Amino acid sequence: MEGDQAYMIQDFLQVFLMTLVSDIDNMLILGAILRKHSYLEVTFLAAVLLTSTRTVYVGLVEGLSNVPLFHLVTGVILLFISFKLVTKLIYGAETFRPSRRSSFKKVKILAALAATDFLICWDGVLIISNISDQLAVISLGILGSLLISLYFLRLIIKLAATIPWINIVAGGFIAQNAITAIFKDPWLARWINYMDVLVPQVNIVNTAANGAVIIIVVIGLVSYITHHRIIIHRKF
Repeated sequence: MEGDQAYMIQDFLQVFLMTLVSDIDNMLILGAILRKHSYLEVTFLAAVLLTSTRTVYVGLVEGLSNVPLFHLVTGVILLFISFKLVTKLIYGAETFRPSRRSSFKKVKILAALAATDFLICWDGVLIISNISDQLAVISLGILGSLLISLYFLRLIIKLAATIPWINIVAGGFIAQNAITAIFKDPWLARWINYMDVLVPQVNIVNTAANGAVIIIVVIGLVSYITHHRIIIHRKF
């Protein structure tokens, strides 16, 4: 029983942290909608609404888990996401200033948030679906992350811009989950069994996952160093 609780807490923390990191860019868009209409009281409602919709999306992804090649495709997409995460730069961009005119009602704002989030949250959904299969844990992790992201939007963006290691660590974690997802695909089951028989002393999945983490982290470090060299060159 205690072991199950420990796994649940671990899954919650992973969902919470990965949603927090992968949502940084998305929060620029969603936060702009909230700030533009200056509905501070909508923030909590928005977090609850987006938690519900994202949990449904994760459930849809889980329902497709037995479809051949689905894990392979999602794994490749996650690898691409991890690559983009460690090579892009997140700036502390300002969102729209609050408008004095609040002509739209709360329902319309929430609908706009839900529609926008549907278009931009799928990278996070794919990441989360490979972390845990417990929807209750996923919902709590998403809700906690969204509440912090929406209430402390500017602070989180500044931290991400100041501490690039956040993206590099997250990218490595996503790459590890991507390889694990790829090897879950039934289409690769025969090949994995063959490799286990051929090289029994090597865990193919763990080796490939650790290799992907190292590659992504190295790419992130090179990108970070290159970026800083460009900044120093421009200053001088």
